[in-house]
Amino acid sequence: MQSVLEDLNELIGISGSLVVSRDGMVISSRLSGSLDQDRVAAMASNVVLRTGRALADRGLGPFSRLSLTSSDGEMVFEATGEAYLVVVMDRGIDLGQAELEIRSTARRIGALGEIHIA
Repeated sequence: MQSVLEDLNELIGISGSLVVSRDGMVISSRLSGSLDQDRVAAMASNVVLRTGRALADRGLGPFSRLSLTSSDGEMVFEATGEAYLVVVMDRGIDLGQAELEIRSTARRIGALGEIHIA
């Protein structure tokens, strides 16, 4: 899984990526040195947990894609089946190409089989 994340991170404008389980556990992470891994992982876990609970409270299933935009950058959450691929990007990158790569990476992660949390 690490090599799949590393391949995605080679795209210009992507600062890092991680995989988070539906219950908020970080499964794998490849973040650049400029990002505080603990903070990004905590934020990603919190978003997955709270969004999942809010949807469940309304009788809805889990989300398949979520995008957060701030003044400094963007985070995209893409379902992989058992978990979510979380991608941290610079603000204003070409989302067309990035979106294709993110979806492709999410499919590759999902195809790796059952995800185990260490």
